[in-house]
Amino acid sequence: MPTSPADSRADAHRLIEALPRPLPRDDARRADAVQAALLASGLLDRSDLGNSPAVAAATRDGLTCLAHLLDEGAPGHGAGQLLLLLLAERDAFTPHPAPDTLQLQARDAATALLHLALWHTDDLLRLLGGALQVHAEEVSDSSNGMP
Repeated sequence: MPTSPADSRADAHRLIEALPRPLPRDDARRADAVQAALLASGLLDRSDLGNSPAVAAATRDGLTCLAHLLDEGAPGHGAGQLLLLLLAERDAFTPHPAPDTLQLQARDAATALLHLALWHTDDLLRLLGGALQVHAEEVSDSSNGMP
């Protein structure tokens, strides 16, 4: 996992760029595409493919990176923004103000990561909560001058 919010934002950009658009509809092919994007972003090591705890951890790290990416537009609020975007997609509503392109890309990447996580964990809420907690800790550490 990256050590700074800036590193996380760079990883999030690589993750978003590596995800195919559109994602395959077939569940197995979609999971493979998301794992390939995690590999391309550097969040997952090739030796961890098929290792559910490692893939779940990479997925959590990816969600954390996406929250840091959303902090660019609203410092310290990226985690809340990510959660709002995920809920809006799930419940088919548009938040106000309407999300910009970067926010939509982050939401789509987060949705893809959560879909992959279904293959590797039984507790998506714990995984998402863990990502948001790590984000909060890293934001706090960076504002206190820690790396």
